[in-house]
Amino acid sequence: MKAAFIKQYGDVETLQLGQLPKPEPERNQVLIRVAASAVNPVDFHLRNGMMADTGTHTLPLVLGWDCSGVVEQVGEGVDSLQVGDKVLAFTPISEQGTNAEFVAVDAELVVEKPAELSFVEAAALPLAAVTAWQGLHRHGRLAQGKTVLIHNASGAVGSYAVQIAKAAGAYVVATASATKLDYVTSLGADEVFNERDLEWQSSNQYDVAYVAKPGIELLAESACCVKSGGSIVSTFDEIAEQQVATHGISFTRMWVENSATDLEQLVQLVKEKAVKIPIDSVYPLEEIQTAHLRSEQHKAVGKIVLVVDPLLKY
Repeated sequence: MKAAFIKQYGDVETLQLGQLPKPEPERNQVLIRVAASAVNPVDFHLRNGMMADTGTHTLPLVLGWDCSGVVEQVGEGVDSLQVGDKVLAFTPISEQGTNAEFVAVDAELVVEKPAELSFVEAAALPLAAVTAWQGLHRHGRLAQGKTVLIHNASGAVGSYAVQIAKAAGAYVVATASATKLDYVTSLGADEVFNERDLEWQSSNQYDVAYVAKPGIELLAESACCVKSGGSIVSTFDEIAEQQVATHGISFTRMWVENSATDLEQLVQLVKEKAVKIPIDSVYPLEEIQTAHLRSEQHKAVGKIVLVVDPLLKY
């Protein structure tokens, strides 16, 4: 099968397009013929060797862990899906990825694609949206009427986080770079601030702070602005427990977990038009190096999507 993969860890030049063996679905798995995949920041971090010493992956490694496509083959024990079903999935980051013509994945992680979503739109939903959902609902204990601070609101995770928080009835304060403020406003944020300014640091006004970008200093500054009893959730860095304990708040360095249940709830929000899918750019699989560079240089506003099989339509 055609695939984009790395044979060694390193910069974007390590990404290559070639042929790899087509996977076979094991028991309780399905084989998906991939229509579209996506690029997330975790891709270039892993490509650079973030987990090279953990023994998690074997090389060659196919990157990418969300996709849309058509069920090509059904493994033994699967009765929830059939050949020809149009689906989307967030696949385990510990396994081979989705930047390939085929991927084998546990059937319990696969969700039916709504007819109103194209394959490109569907591929842009899973990983980033589930990360935002779990960060806010599972770790941030989001509820109607709460005030939420979201950093990096123009990124893929942040774009979803703003919309998910608004759909839950929260008041959303968001930060982004100066050129992306209008975009974040269009997502529904109630207040939007330049991330370089300090206006968002109104004392003790937030119930939840969701920090979807690296920076220890930013974590500390955000902690100072969370109400006692509130929570701060980070997708990148850790903060010392004593730094948050003095404020009477909880801290979580979150790790996203594969969950079809969470993904199905997000699909429902999209169908209800409470969440729109923010697509930054679309590239053919052959241009994966360009896509990685755009992600790594933090130029993306929303999701970067790769078209793997242009012959698959909706």
